[in-house]
Amino acid sequence: MDRSAAAPSSPLARAEQFVWLTARVLEQRRFAYHFLGGGADPVETALTAYLGDDGGYGHALEPDLRGPHSRPQHAAHALRVLDGIGRCGGRRAEGLCRYLTEITTPDGALPAHRPAPPGSPAAFGGPVADGPAGDLLTTGPVVGLLHRNDVWHAWLFRATDFCWAA
Repeated sequence: MDRSAAAPSSPLARAEQFVWLTARVLEQRRFAYHFLGGGADPVETALTAYLGDDGGYGHALEPDLRGPHSRPQHAAHALRVLDGIGRCGGRRAEGLCRYLTEITTPDGALPAHRPAPPGSPAAFGGPVADGPAGDLLTTGPVVGLLHRNDVWHAWLFRATDFCWAA
């Protein structure tokens, strides 16, 4: 949509002003992509800032989880962003699946919460077990987005089986 098409007091114009004044760069780029004819490259570039050395995502990509450490919830959020711009595949998905393989529980699923190193900042207030069980609410959205985008990786087979069994 052309910026001049939105009347100054239209809901879209007010939303645009709100996004430019308050949102993180990632959300600004997503808004521009979805409503202002912006490209997918700036969204992907903004998402890259949250990518960790381990192939997962961290750095408060999911705002409730603070600290630089990769978490399963950040992976799900990254996949939603990539799905929204039509780029949920290729090398980025392959790298993310490698990360998911590393953090998968023995039952083939993703843990609800992955312990961070001691002293790490976290908004989550409850205790986290060292060996958490797999969680459907964490695993299901990731599995669904990967299947939706025809991503094939060995990790996906066991995680899909876990979801069906759960």
